[in-house]
Amino acid sequence: MSNAKLENLLNLALFATGDELQKSQVLGTGYTPAARTWELIVKYHGPLERLESEVIHIEPLINGYAIATVREDFVDAFAELDEVEFVEKPKRLYFE
Repeated sequence: MSNAKLENLLNLALFATGDELQKSQVLGTGYTPAARTWELIVKYHGPLERLESEVIHIEPLINGYAIATVREDFVDAFAELDEVEFVEKPKRLYFE
C-alpha cells in the first residue's frame, strides 16, 4: 500500500522488480542491490537519535533535512516514524 509520506516516484520504485530497477535510470537511482538499501532524502523534525538503528543510517544536513540509508524492507516503517515528514528518492543529474 502506498504511503502518503513517500514521494510518488519512490512508491513506484518500491513496487518495481529488480529487472525494472536495473533497466530504468530513474527508478533505480538511490538503490544499492547488493545491500538492498535505499538512499533517501528526508524532511524531518525533532532529534535524530531515535531514527538511527542497525537498518537505518542518518546523515544530517541543514534545515531539517537528512540523507537516510534505509534497508529496503524498512522503508515503510521508517516513513511512519513521527519525526519523518516526507521522504523522496534522489534524482539523477544530467549536464547539457
